Amino acid sequence: MVLAAVSLPASPAWSAIDETYRLVAGGLVTDFETSLRINSRDNSIDDEINLEDDLGLDSTIRSAWIRGYWRMAKRHRLSLLYTRFSRATEFVSQSDINVGENVIKAGAFFGTSARTHVFDIEYVYSFFKRPNIELGISAGLYWMNSVFELEAAGEVILEGETEPEFRSDYEANQRLIAPLPLIGLAGAWEFKENWRVKAQARVFDVTISDIDGYVFSANLGAEYYFTQQFGLGSSIGAFNLSVQHNGVVFINTLAYEYSGLQLYMVLKY
Repeated sequence: MVLAAVSLPASPAWSAIDETYRLVAGGLVTDFETSLRINSRDNSIDDEINLEDDLGLDSTIRSAWIRGYWRMAKRHRLSLLYTRFSRATEFVSQSDINVGENVIKAGAFFGTSARTHVFDIEYVYSFFKRPNIELGISAGLYWMNSVFELEAAGEVILEGETEPEFRSDYEANQRLIAPLPLIGLAGAWEFKENWRVKAQARVFDVTISDIDGYVFSANLGAEYYFTQQFGLGSSIGAFNLSVQHNGVVFINTLAYEYSGLQLYMVLKY
């Protein structure tokens, strides 16, 4: 994912690109744009909710991530990343909000939350390798578990009704679990002693069983090493995802995109 940190070399005078293990951990600040869509197969329902504009979730969030690397052989690497995005808010709606076949009238009190767990598993093969340059092709799996929950108190027009009724315990939720494959390119260059730059781009558009997904991620960053084992880095990245689950009755879609800044530390040996 956008959150990947590619194994980078130091200049030959500092160390070659040959560390066996790397542990990278850091934080990121991201600007999100997220939407949920619920469609019925007979087209009687076609509703989209923007989590930032309609439900008041913050568009700028902070989170932490961790990634581990293992160089199995000179040209072969494995990595695993974990990160979690979590947002919650409470607000009073200024307009009607459609949730499936129900309509929650303006003036209702809302409590909403959105949580996403991400496991990003990646294999990289270095087709070009020199002491200070490494270029590789990657293949992996972006495994996402995302859940949205909504609670409301106010007037609700329920499915099949024409008049609103007051509800103090209205609840709705949507969960989406999607394993999405990714392929891409990764590169690193030691342009000066203690300094490393890195870049990566990954994309995939795939249909697996009842899941349709599109993912694109890219990042560019630099690292500075204080010792042969410890360094600090920063990068900028962009990420775009759209996942559709084709159920028997409903077609549920989750789409989000974000761009952000990452700061992290690196331990390697």
